[in-house]
Amino acid sequence: MSSLASLLITRAVTPTIVTASQSFSLEWLLESAKLWREEYRHLKNKPLALIYTNSASFSVGLLAFDGFCSDLYLCSEELAESIEPGYQQLSITISSVSEQHIKQSKRATKLVQASSNLAGQTHTHTIATRWWLASSGTSGQPKWFSHSLASLTLSTKASPALSALCWANLYQVYRYAGLQVLLQALTSGATLVDGSSEDLILNVKHYATARVSALSATPSMWRQMLMTNQLLSLPLQRITLGGETVDQPLLDKLSELYPNASIRHIYASTEAGVGFVVADKLAGFPVSWLEQGVGSAQLVIDESEHLRIKPSHKLDAQLEARIDEKGYLDTQDQVRIEGGRVFFLGRASGVINVGGNKVHPEKVESVILSVAGVVQVKVYGQSNSVLGNLVVADIVINSHLDWSNISRSVRERCKLALQRFEIPVKLRQIDSLVVSPTGKLSRSDNV
Repeated sequence: MSSLASLLITRAVTPTIVTASQSFSLEWLLESAKLWREEYRHLKNKPLALIYTNSASFSVGLLAFDGFCSDLYLCSEELAESIEPGYQQLSITISSVSEQHIKQSKRATKLVQASSNLAGQTHTHTIATRWWLASSGTSGQPKWFSHSLASLTLSTKASPALSALCWANLYQVYRYAGLQVLLQALTSGATLVDGSSEDLILNVKHYATARVSALSATPSMWRQMLMTNQLLSLPLQRITLGGETVDQPLLDKLSELYPNASIRHIYASTEAGVGFVVADKLAGFPVSWLEQGVGSAQLVIDESEHLRIKPSHKLDAQLEARIDEKGYLDTQDQVRIEGGRVFFLGRASGVINVGGNKVHPEKVESVILSVAGVVQVKVYGQSNSVLGNLVVADIVINSHLDWSNISRSVRERCKLALQRFEIPVKLRQIDSLVVSPTGKLSRSDNV
């Protein structure tokens, strides 16, 4: 049974974590993990919640706690509030190479326990730690889903080319997507650079100085970076998209800017983990995967046109109601087959009801984004006493272009590509769109 520390040692990798003020080697991370395990040895085989402060502290915590504690909850201080009662919260921060600052805060109704797990001590008596990750909570209270180290590192790889990469993480590291970036950097021996600011432009400048060559972000994040006109300052070799439906215009733009870069769209979810990776720079995925599978996963489309996936790893028991008799999980993502590809339409729960007809916002957005000059768009329903809802589109365009011409082109494109009930009745020009803390287009602030 392997722990994260032993996995890194087995792979003989030497990752580096770079924060705003310091650089931390694997040797230092492992030594700190050993000290933390000794500090909290009384917590062996007990549950733990690791509160994120920065990537270096978080990495030490993962190396320390995995294989030592029974359960590992990854969270922010806010997310810790959603863990079931019976926990004490402890946040650990590294402020310098020679000093550890441990800051403890107790909640009246919770007990979040933290412990230290050595890196590289002994592989005997290793505990099969359950890693708990929270959903984004966009539809209510966050839900916690369990994973194993094996399932979380199923798609991570190590090679000389991968170890030479310098990653930046735009995701929240305690979420599934952010953890995947961190684990990929650690287990491949790459460098990971923390963002120095919450300001996207300042972060891009910081990444340029650090020579970041690998970046993972949602499509909404990529569009925001494209709007800064500073993306080319990054010498990107590896581009990853995930978390939202990926449209062809965005893939084409990134391919144009970085013709020699590896561009990959990852389909994954917090509850099920990584499903598959599309690397051919085309939206959707090949229909042949429905027959032959992809990687270690099998795919089918059910009678409701939902994509179902059967991963090789064991899924959280909470998902039992969504798993059929053959072991396929209902992803609740609706898809369509067209021209030898399977395209994502969006979440089944996100459809707009227009006079009894279902409209997928992501489908309409994809059509509008294909119009030259459109930078970002959000489609949503506006209440209507007769039809239930009307389709509305908020659009961000290049600042030097004329809105009347763009709006005319959008209407023409929609008439050609969409059914009548799918066509927005109102187009609104706006300066910017809100992106949630998880990097996804915020759909909770519709007017």
